[in-house]
Amino acid sequence: MMNAPINRPEGTVAALDVGSSKVACLIAEASGGGQFLVKGVGNRACNGGVVAGAVVDMDLTEKAIRASVDQAEKMAGTTISDVILSFSGGAPKSRVVEIDVKISGHAVMQAELDEAIARAKAEIDVDEDGLLHAFPAAYAVDGNYGTKAPLGMYGKILSVAVLVVTVDAGPLRNLEACVRRAHLNIAAVVLAPYASGLSCLVEDEAQMGAACIDLGGGTTGISIFAQGALVHAEVLPVGGGQVTAEVARGLLTPFEQAERLKTFSGAAVVDPADARIEIEVQQVGERGSDRMIRMPRSALTSIMHKELEQLFIRVGQQLDASGFSGVAGKRVVLTGGVAQCEAVRDLASKILGRQVRIGRPKAMGGLPVAAQAPNFSGAVGLLAYAAREPQQIFDHNKKQETPNNGDGVFGRISQWVRDTF
Repeated sequence: MMNAPINRPEGTVAALDVGSSKVACLIAEASGGGQFLVKGVGNRACNGGVVAGAVVDMDLTEKAIRASVDQAEKMAGTTISDVILSFSGGAPKSRVVEIDVKISGHAVMQAELDEAIARAKAEIDVDEDGLLHAFPAAYAVDGNYGTKAPLGMYGKILSVAVLVVTVDAGPLRNLEACVRRAHLNIAAVVLAPYASGLSCLVEDEAQMGAACIDLGGGTTGISIFAQGALVHAEVLPVGGGQVTAEVARGLLTPFEQAERLKTFSGAAVVDPADARIEIEVQQVGERGSDRMIRMPRSALTSIMHKELEQLFIRVGQQLDASGFSGVAGKRVVLTGGVAQCEAVRDLASKILGRQVRIGRPKAMGGLPVAAQAPNFSGAVGLLAYAAREPQQIFDHNKKQETPNNGDGVFGRISQWVRDTF
């Protein structure tokens, strides 16, 4: 499915964030100025329906979607038919396509902008259903990629850098099928880490350069912003669920109990006092007096520390490999459910060697306190996406089929970002 341009919405707008651990639905009333008043919130577990961002059980996923939407509709006192959908599967890849148009010293006109976009479209050769995003990330006049509005500016060369995000079509189609089985239309699909970045990064962070790391249940999303625009995005197929699984195996406790222990008794670092603090751990398969045993908290926190340490090492490697490591060098924002774990900020800062803060969704009228937590960043970000009026360069089902020249992410805009930051 290809995203169509979204005009600044008015009336009812619905966001549907389908993750590995939960499905969240937000129903909001929008004004022409891009402001929202949240009217309804739905939140339902999706255990077993989605794994690592991919649908593995369509019935479970459909039921979770229906239940979440139902809850939000009852709270809002209205019904919805269209949703903006998040997607975190399909092994997303991002790259930058750069185009130069000669303007011979006169003022940039709309015709030159149209020509640049048309040439960029001609260089994007992907499967129709696998193209998720394609929009201008930056413009330049005579090489200055800080240009915000090139129309009317004088120079010799107009450049445009188009960010392209592609995914494997199969997982996307499966998710779309689940949504349609719930009798919902899909207005747009948004890459989950992009939505989280829009939700959590303050304007100055997005301008100066920052990375948003969305620590979800089954995936970890990475989005990097510079000069207010998304310049890189990807998703790792690991998350808090892997930590839960290792806790369950290490402590021989049921998965449900492992999740509770991780959430209410765990931490990302081992404190010396943990060896003296005892926790009760239910033993899998045991009954009677053998059902519960006591063990030091350090048995739990040591497992969590090891798993989260490995996760952040991998995140750091991906940041370095992205070509935009310099952008994220000064600020990393952690969000998602795992970001609520005790001491996770300290561990991330140590492993990544960067300033780290915990990101929560931006303030929005009517948003309940429970939905202002990091695990709702993706859902709120979908509304932020709608308000942003993204300029997708393709209409539905329309794409050129000309081979691309492979300039990719390591072209001029990447060099400009590295030099600037």
